[in-house]
Amino acid sequence: MTEGDDPVREEKNPVFAAGLSLLFPGLGQVYNGETGKGILVLFGVLAGLLVMLIPGVVVWIFGIYDARATARRMNAGVVPFREMRFASVVLFMAVWMVGVLVFFTLLALAAFAAFTVAA
Repeated sequence: MTEGDDPVREEKNPVFAAGLSLLFPGLGQVYNGETGKGILVLFGVLAGLLVMLIPGVVVWIFGIYDARATARRMNAGVVPFREMRFASVVLFMAVWMVGVLVFFTLLALAAFAAFTVAA
């Protein structure tokens, strides 16, 4: 195999990765090929938002930063390049939807319990 025969790989777009994490916490990590880390960021954000607002926002901001920084490191060759798999994106979005549904259900139950007065 000569130098010209190396497979061409696309570079990761750091701004796109950060934007995905801004819209859907953890999706930027999935774009970078790190599905497990993306799911951890998602659950960290949801758990943090459920307990208190500040921890959830901090984890969310970390996820945005990490997605951008990882994409840049992959492009520089510092971190091994990982391909994004369509199946991982679909799986993550399913987990995201279930997680958000559970989050709002727990939030509604907590609000109901807080405003219900025992007679």
